[in-house]
Amino acid sequence: MAEEQIVVLRGGARDGDTTTVDGSVRRLLATSDAPGLVDVYEDTGELVPVRGNTGRGVVFALVGQEPAGDLPPEVLHSPPASSGPSA
Repeated sequence: MAEEQIVVLRGGARDGDTTTVDGSVRRLLATSDAPGLVDVYEDTGELVPVRGNTGRGVVFALVGQEPAGDLPPEVLHSPPASSGPSA
């Protein structure tokens, strides 16, 4: 298993969000603001500084959307905290 790496998401509703993934990950699916779709992010190979970390993060850019189909929720990157129900 590869080491974990910090990922910086670029584009879409999650622009600027960070997460950690196994270093072998090259494609990340995230829940979309659009019902029934997932956002697709792919590794660009670009490294950028990440605030609060000594290491640099790998940029994953939004390359499009795909139907969510039968994907179980646990395989998706979580939605941003600000996207929850409003009071």
